Amino acid sequence: MNFSFTEPVIKGQKYTEMLPGGTALVCEGGGTRGFYTSGVFEAFMDAGIMFPYIIGVSAGAANALSYISGQKLRSRVIVEKYVPRHEYVSKRNLLKHGSMFGYDFIFKEIPGKHLFWDREVFDSADIRFLTGATDCATGEAVWFEKDELGEDFLTVRASCSVPMISKIVKINGIELLDGGTSVPIPIEKSVADGNTFHVIILTRNQGYLRKPFEYKNLAKIFYRKYPKLVETMLNRHEVYNRQVALCERLEREGKAVIIRPRVPLSVDRTTSDIGKLLALYDEGHEEGKQAIGNLSDRFIR
Repeated sequence: MNFSFTEPVIKGQKYTEMLPGGTALVCEGGGTRGFYTSGVFEAFMDAGIMFPYIIGVSAGAANALSYISGQKLRSRVIVEKYVPRHEYVSKRNLLKHGSMFGYDFIFKEIPGKHLFWDREVFDSADIRFLTGATDCATGEAVWFEKDELGEDFLTVRASCSVPMISKIVKINGIELLDGGTSVPIPIEKSVADGNTFHVIILTRNQGYLRKPFEYKNLAKIFYRKYPKLVETMLNRHEVYNRQVALCERLEREGKAVIIRPRVPLSVDRTTSDIGKLLALYDEGHEEGKQAIGNLSDRFIR
């Protein structure tokens, strides 16, 4: 194995505690807000716990890669060293390449040249990992299994491709964009798949309600060939708020634990400020540790 990387190699560690079948980890997206989720994953890795079923969209799916590969602090290195670079996220990328996030940099250059990703540990993890993207033709969700990730992370790349600021990704002839457009919080899919207990990581604080999409006319022009996609974009706030309500109901019924920021965030999905993102990461780590304390009575002996 070639370990010629610019950063010290962080080798993956296999989990020591698999949670029982029927237990799901459900991950919202959120662009760079998703580094809150990475902090939660750090707490899970500290405890050595893994979920038999993980489902995520957008950044929720992307950041789960380092959790499943068991590479502690790998995501933190990305925040410290690579998110601040214009190649990661910038208006310059949008003007030059048609995507605000530099997906070639994120999914090719970082894992290929700079920061080792332990594919061997990822592949050996005996779990179900689902990544969601949105079919531009139908406006509906398309789900990809763990073994469909491929060498180029194409399924996760499609899941992260935010409308208006990213290019469409084609897989098996299907044109795809951000999974969070059609399924902002994939809790309904997790329930439909038969899971009975859900650990849900959200990237917005309690009480947050999504407002209607502001750029309706622009979306209709931008995606005039994809009217179903536009319809999905315009309905996204209703779907998001419904899914939050379902998560909260499941928590009240003792069927879920929600982990989310405790105060309104000062970062948006394209924030690249190191200080703000590391603070968010650390908040996720602390709140993840507290959640493990709540889970331990139920699962961990």
